[in-house]
Amino acid sequence: MEHQHIEYMTPAEYADMSPRFDHYSDLPSWLSAGVKQTLLVGEFQQYRSPVITFSPLIAIDLEWQEDGYLQLPVREDFEIGFLPLIGAFEVNDEKFSPDEFAYLGKNLNRIELHGTKGSRALFIGGLPLNEEILIWWNFVGHSKAEITRAQRDWEQGNIRFPDVVGYSGPRMAAPHLPWSDV
Repeated sequence: MEHQHIEYMTPAEYADMSPRFDHYSDLPSWLSAGVKQTLLVGEFQQYRSPVITFSPLIAIDLEWQEDGYLQLPVREDFEIGFLPLIGAFEVNDEKFSPDEFAYLGKNLNRIELHGTKGSRALFIGGLPLNEEILIWWNFVGHSKAEITRAQRDWEQGNIRFPDVVGYSGPRMAAPHLPWSDV
């Protein structure tokens, strides 16, 4: 699969960017092998999603219009995953049910999918990150110190986490951090 080389910064270089919300009402969509495909993010064959990304990613919403087989070419340098949402699937001859994430790894040049009419799944992938990423509750960071700072900002009502417009209840309490050495 050919792909255009784009220079990206690492996720750590974007860590302190201002929050943003972008809405994309028109995403590329097509029908192939009885499967409606919507490109949510990235590039696939001749299609390109308008969604802004900060690292090379791909996500395709797949909806089987009839029972069938679909072969998807993939970038060998991407880590690939497949998440069944509705229905049952065979992914490279292995069976998966809804909410069973199929981590397929990298160094693949295609995946083979069998689905039944009405089945739906997400195909996702991207370049592996060569940096540590931590997730705790609703916070994502590159160190325990960053997560601790985010939780403190949340608890203090810092402008970094503004109030939700239209919500009048109390701010949700974050759970206790599992580490105490920071």
